[in-house]
Order: sequence, then C-alpha cells, then structure tokens
Amino acid sequence: MTLVTGSTSIGTIEGIWIPRDLPKIGEYYHVELNITCPTQQSIPSRKHPSPSVRLENDTVYFTGICEDMDEEVYYLRFDLDWLEMLLLEEIPSKKKIGDEISFSANIYGISIYPYTI
Repeated sequence: MTLVTGSTSIGTIEGIWIPRDLPKIGEYYHVELNITCPTQQSIPSRKHPSPSVRLENDTVYFTGICEDMDEEVYYLRFDLDWLEMLLLEEIPSKKKIGDEISFSANIYGISIYPYTI
C-alpha cells in the first residue's frame, strides 16, 4: 500500500495510490477519488460558499458545492475540473442545489486513481 499526499488548488488530500507504478514526487496528475465511509460534517451557513479540502492527522475534510442531484447521488463541485459524486444516503440531512456539503473521510478510505487526458 502506498499512501500519497497531494496538493490541489483548494487544499491538501491524502489517500491510497492504487496503481502499481509509484507516483513521482513533484509531478502533476489528474486523479479520480473513491471515497468510502464518508461522515457528514456540520458547517456554519455562509453567504458565499467556498469549496475546500484539508488534511488533519489521518482525516481529510471536504467541502463542496451541490451542483446537481438525482435520486441516488449529489454531484459536488470542488473546482472547475473536479466533480465528485456522493450517495444521498451518506448525507443524513437533505440538501439542495447550491448548498455546501461538508464531509470527512479517513485517509485509508480514500483511493486515488490517476488518469491521463
């Protein structure tokens, strides 16, 4: 298992690097995340929502903007090219488009899959 820490435009994440090939330090990668067992976090209501991620010990805290939803998932926008899907059942309180949704996950529950464009 290879744990990696990465900087994004909105903060730092850490998780398990899935491919066998190790990442190169200082290189930039496009990645997809698979986040298991997220825990909803409460956040104060803000007039101007702002996406962010932050690493604290073994936990990554995510705050995204609900861009859309269907009957199964919230589509959370974190950045121009960063959209995550989160199951509705994983967020106990009902959200609507435009709301901030904040959740956390243990670094061992975050799988990181690089891809090329």
